[in-house]
Amino acid sequence: MVKHEIYRKLIHLGALVIPFLYYFLIKNIGVAIAILLPISLLCLVIDASRIENPKLKYQFYKFFGANLREEETSKLTGASYLLTSSVVSIVIFPREIAFLAISYLAIGDTFAALVGQALGKRQIRNTNKTLEGILGSFLSCAIFGLFIYFWKFKHVYGDMGRADPTPYVIMILAGAITASIVEATNLHINDNITIPIISGIVMSLIFIII
Repeated sequence: MVKHEIYRKLIHLGALVIPFLYYFLIKNIGVAIAILLPISLLCLVIDASRIENPKLKYQFYKFFGANLREEETSKLTGASYLLTSSVVSIVIFPREIAFLAISYLAIGDTFAALVGQALGKRQIRNTNKTLEGILGSFLSCAIFGLFIYFWKFKHVYGDMGRADPTPYVIMILAGAITASIVEATNLHINDNITIPIISGIVMSLIFIII
């Protein structure tokens, strides 16, 4: 079970391809949506269809069953939620914030599981999450976000006349904290939706306020 979950999360980390392709290759929001939206809709249609169709469900499980959680056999998979939240993030957030929000989903969720499985001892009440997992999520997101800022984003905000990095460091850390808390909180909504959307909203508000 542990190996299965670790394998799932490593695959989940591959979702970084979405923000990286969007920010570094495609760049244009219209083109990004034109590519990602049909893929998301196709995934949702296939996902919903195999839930209702026993034959399709069997074939789907035959190919992807090893990567599914038990509850995903009769519900939408994490991939459908992830693709949907990626589209929403790209539409509603500035490019840099959308990049971070989607990346925090891929990175934070993965490291929360890896650190939690390996080192988790302090379980959070009424959840299967651990404090160590939350810290793993936060540190991985924070390090990634700060690296990307000083590598790529700093000149963008410098061109806007905002040379002081402090507001953006605060924004990045706040997004990382938010993503980590949301990942560990049972909001009764799939965290592939809640992590990027809520962390993106927090970062956007901080960007406006500061």
